[in-house]
Amino acid sequence: MEIHIKCLIQACINQNIKYKSIDIEQNFISVALAGGLLFQNNRTPFNSEVMASICKDKEHAYHLLSNLIAMPKTFGFLDFNTHDNYKKYVNYASLESIIHKIEQEFNYPVVIKKNSGSLGSNVFLCQNKKQIKIALNKIFNQNSYNYDYIALAQEYIRPQQEFRAVFFRNELLLCYQRISENKEFGLRYWDTNKGHALHINDLKELSALTQFVQPALELPGLNYVGFDIIKDWHDKYRLLEMNSGPKYDHYIQSYGEQEIITLFEKILCKEKEMMI
Repeated sequence: MEIHIKCLIQACINQNIKYKSIDIEQNFISVALAGGLLFQNNRTPFNSEVMASICKDKEHAYHLLSNLIAMPKTFGFLDFNTHDNYKKYVNYASLESIIHKIEQEFNYPVVIKKNSGSLGSNVFLCQNKKQIKIALNKIFNQNSYNYDYIALAQEYIRPQQEFRAVFFRNELLLCYQRISENKEFGLRYWDTNKGHALHINDLKELSALTQFVQPALELPGLNYVGFDIIKDWHDKYRLLEMNSGPKYDHYIQSYGEQEIITLFEKILCKEKEMMI
């Protein structure tokens, strides 16, 4: 059982809400609200299908939000070795032409990463043309489990702080900072003994973060989302990406399960109120 599902089940028990497991592993459950709310792994019934897809597609999320919310400049490139059916969408027909465009649009260092990646998979900070080439070859390696048919070039913003802020129906339920003593770019901070989550209680910071993401909160069909946000060294926020199925393993490593059980209790209570 995934730990966030365990927390959801405990929230149901605490709120006297019936639930049932549908699969053997108990990662697929039905909660007896609104005719039965289905939770499958980290997928929930709260977002529309298209918004869940946009959250996974960083390029589309950038196109949707970059005129509304400050985000690092981002440019997408389709794998030029894609299937013939999709050749009509290829604008840069070689590795060299992609690299040339990246150098036209961005200064070094530049971030190169897969479009649909998560947990730091295939994310590179490139200092020169050779490193860009290596990064693109890894992303476009069709024999790799981590293959993606879209690679992104993204402006590098040196972070002062990195936040995860979780909202449900426009309410901020949880915010924490990602802390790592090792400043290596792309480090999976939760895999080290020197990384942890830091719960944010500062009301001024929470208010500023909420105001910053407000345009995204107004998107139809986006009701439950985790925002990954960085604050640069000029105290300016930048939205990196959205997650329509946030998990809480990293937070729980630092603080235990109770805060996440409470988070799910708030979600369930809101759903009960909407039924009245």
